[in-house]
Amino acid sequence: MRRLQSLTRLLVASVLVSCGAPEGDERALQPAWQRAGIDELINVTLNKPATASSTQGSFLPEYAVDGNITGDDSRWCPGIYNQTRLLDIDLQGTFDLVRMELYTGFRDTRPIQSYELFYDDGTGWKPLPGASQTGNTSIAVSTTFPQPVTATKVRLSCRDPLADNCRVKELWVFGTPHSTQVNIPPVASAGPDRSLTLPATSVTLAGGATDADGTVTSLNWTQVSGPSATLSGTTTANLSVAGLSAGVFVFRLTATDDDGATASDEVSVTVTAAPDVLTNVALHKPASAGTVNGSFAASNAVDDNLTTRWESGYHFQTHNYLDVDLQGAFEVRSAELHLSTSATASYAMPAFELQAWDGGCWKTIPGTVVEGNPLSTTLKTVTFTAPVVTTQVRVVCKDKPYCRLRELKLMGKPAAAPTGATTCAAGQQTVVRNVRYDYALFLPEQYNNDRTTRWPLIIAMHGLGGATLTVDRTAVLSNPEGLAKQFSSASFRAAMKAIVISPTQRLPFTNEGTGWFAAPAVLALLEDAKKDYRVDTDRIYITGLSGGGNMSLELGMYNTNRVAAIVPIAFTSTPQNDANVCNLKPLPIWAFHGGQDTPGRATNLKTHLDTKCGPGESKMRVTIYPNGGHNGATWDTAYATLELYDWLLQQRISDRL
Repeated sequence: MRRLQSLTRLLVASVLVSCGAPEGDERALQPAWQRAGIDELINVTLNKPATASSTQGSFLPEYAVDGNITGDDSRWCPGIYNQTRLLDIDLQGTFDLVRMELYTGFRDTRPIQSYELFYDDGTGWKPLPGASQTGNTSIAVSTTFPQPVTATKVRLSCRDPLADNCRVKELWVFGTPHSTQVNIPPVASAGPDRSLTLPATSVTLAGGATDADGTVTSLNWTQVSGPSATLSGTTTANLSVAGLSAGVFVFRLTATDDDGATASDEVSVTVTAAPDVLTNVALHKPASAGTVNGSFAASNAVDDNLTTRWESGYHFQTHNYLDVDLQGAFEVRSAELHLSTSATASYAMPAFELQAWDGGCWKTIPGTVVEGNPLSTTLKTVTFTAPVVTTQVRVVCKDKPYCRLRELKLMGKPAAAPTGATTCAAGQQTVVRNVRYDYALFLPEQYNNDRTTRWPLIIAMHGLGGATLTVDRTAVLSNPEGLAKQFSSASFRAAMKAIVISPTQRLPFTNEGTGWFAAPAVLALLEDAKKDYRVDTDRIYITGLSGGGNMSLELGMYNTNRVAAIVPIAFTSTPQNDANVCNLKPLPIWAFHGGQDTPGRATNLKTHLDTKCGPGESKMRVTIYPNGGHNGATWDTAYATLELYDWLLQQRISDRL
């Protein structure tokens, strides 16, 4: 008891010394052991051994405990796109920890927004009470723990998005050497598990606690999981819970004894839903489509009017689509599709399927693939193999030239929004059918790790005689032309940190077509990609070889504000003859050309931009391969250069607009 009273006095003194110092003021956050009247507290992490799960360059973990909070070079950085970012500090002894001071960021900006602190008392890592934050905006944070904890190690875990670097200047933890006195922790009981059925929405939980060698000084109830609920009596033995909905709720009772030790017990409350009431969750929701024929708008398909319809524009490609934004998460179980121009007109879609948004891509809903539907069957009902929880539903029409849908009804009910990892095909190239161009798709290996990180996008086009996909559109060619070829390498796939779309400009089943890409179709494909994947719209890049290189230059000239950089390879056009060529001057460009190819095309363009388009040098750079011709010796070599992507992914539209 004497040790606890001493620590309590230290806690009170520490809090009083901190009063009046605004959070984020680094001058006010000096180590507690340097402050008058708190001589017993010491910084137990200072110059202690530090290790990390990952480290960027020379920003070593030991810099986070060297006592230097002023030098920006003295900090630990784990690097970006690392899923695990842990900093461990061995205290080289056992200490009772009282408070912490955390200094993060770069100079006066970029604080760590979300972090967790853990401690190890020799039995494994545990959360350090009161030492974690979400939504932090300060580069300097001072936290006094609700009660002392005994530890031999501490750990900082950064929870910021993967694209953010977690910069830690200093992590100071203050405490006192641990006494050898052994305390028996209390025993908590949250009571038996409970269950109820809606419309009942409240319950009272009876808990309690005992302490074998002292007294229980406090009780605290918290909700661990489940939908939101209203709690009252959280510091008493009996917890009142109201506002329950269908689901499983878990509540935790934590007891603290007079020596600061804690113990917890959990109880679950299972609430059974009322009988399902399914409604048309698509009714009057926002709808959009790949193409629209005149006044036959996408919204007509969800207006509850069978005399109106969505009709696609005339198109030689299949896989037109209609999207419905449900404006929230719903559990959808079935769909009713009214096809054709009327109930009796034989213009129904023969082949279609429904897809659900997975948080990072569209996934086919099991049980919704329809093939060989008769043209006269204008009403089609599909029941899903299993309910799907989603926020958006897409109807994919596999016909050409027209797709017609008078009404789409989706029967479902509200649901909790999906969380956790997504299930998109990442780390490999897959085939995607699209109304503009079918394409090979690559998603980075880490794409599924969370639902918030947005990724750069590269659209890569082949040349006049090239292709990316097989004739039947079932696979990527074994030797595709262009950037798609590089993904046969496992090391290249692991290194690529961008979404890559490699369209093929060939008609399916015949492999016809000239191979010339059309700017409106490529731009429409870009807009499709923004809806189909988590794209960082500030980092969009266009590249191509030969005729595809020509198209990258054309898009750069006429759509400069929509792309961050372009990479034309072995291009054959003469863009300096275009009246808009000077639009390319501020655009980051890295051109590649073969010394055995028609000479001067890339260097002539750079010279024109440097000398004929106003003062200053352009942002264009040129690499010439002396032994390269108008062939793979030029473009395969260029696309295999990892330095290209290091440069490319640093370019942002916002840096110049």
